[in-house]
Amino acid sequence: MNDLVTAARATLLGGALGDALGEPVEFLSREAMPADLRPGPHISDDTQMTLFTAEGLIRARLGGGAVSAELFAAYRRWLLTQDRGYFDAADGWLLGQRDLWAQRAPGLTCLSALRRDVPGTVEEPRNNSKGCGGVMRAAPAGFLADPEAAYRVGCDLAALTHGHPSGWVAAGALAMLVHLTAVAGRPLVDALPQVTDRVAVTPGGEEVLAALTSAVRAAAATPADFRVLATLGEGWVAEETLAIAVYAVLSHPDDARAALRLAVAHDGDSDSTGAVAGNLFGAGGGALPADWLAGLELADVIGRVAEDLVAALHGTPQGLIVRYPAAGYPQAG
Repeated sequence: MNDLVTAARATLLGGALGDALGEPVEFLSREAMPADLRPGPHISDDTQMTLFTAEGLIRARLGGGAVSAELFAAYRRWLLTQDRGYFDAADGWLLGQRDLWAQRAPGLTCLSALRRDVPGTVEEPRNNSKGCGGVMRAAPAGFLADPEAAYRVGCDLAALTHGHPSGWVAAGALAMLVHLTAVAGRPLVDALPQVTDRVAVTPGGEEVLAALTSAVRAAAATPADFRVLATLGEGWVAEETLAIAVYAVLSHPDDARAALRLAVAHDGDSDSTGAVAGNLFGAGGGALPADWLAGLELADVIGRVAEDLVAALHGTPQGLIVRYPAAGYPQAG
């Protein structure tokens, strides 16, 4: 349990560090970025939604409800923090963290999909988006009981808002990678073949498979090269986000600063590629910079949610119901 808690904290905090590193430079060219880039003062919607992913998984475990339904409800609670004209069920400790109500340029696809009463599914998509808004929030699903469950729930949680297969297959792949590294304790380079094999047999997974294959080959042949990184895309779509993150962490498996700086050093969606790279780096057991963590927004909340996630999925969840009210249990005051 202690090892899982450590891994979960590192996964979520690493993602938040990458997010905060990329957030201030998201719309800058690589040439315009400072060489000694450090995390900015804020996380983005990437980390906000990741926390609500964890909350949905916790509530599903506590209340025994359908996982996808609990995740959709959790994302609708997040929607309440971003859209003052929207109202839905509002309860729980996480929603009470007022700093999470900061509006951090949330993705339009997520907003529009969550305003609908009927969520998308893998089988019945509501749009054809493959934006990175699904993959960037999928890491908590990696702490489910086995790699197949992680993959399936990762796919399902992204399909709630992103209907193109690449949009949800990438999320399933990230969740499975997090499970194999953080829970099973395998190095990222050894976990990748199992994930690419799973993606290869998923209908519609061709783009994600090609992107992952390109990232692995590029890291083996020419690691830590900004020009090679640029050939993997700009991270606006899910398969590119995942590929950039994998390339960055394979290039610098033991240096968080270098891995995250590489992950955001392109002309595209730097906070999302930084967030996913941070998830993977933390899940792999790499040390996170203490000075970066010291200034991280909501670090205490992120750490608490990570601990609660492990307690709910792998431990004894008594007491969690106060923070995560579920059907059949008293509501938090």
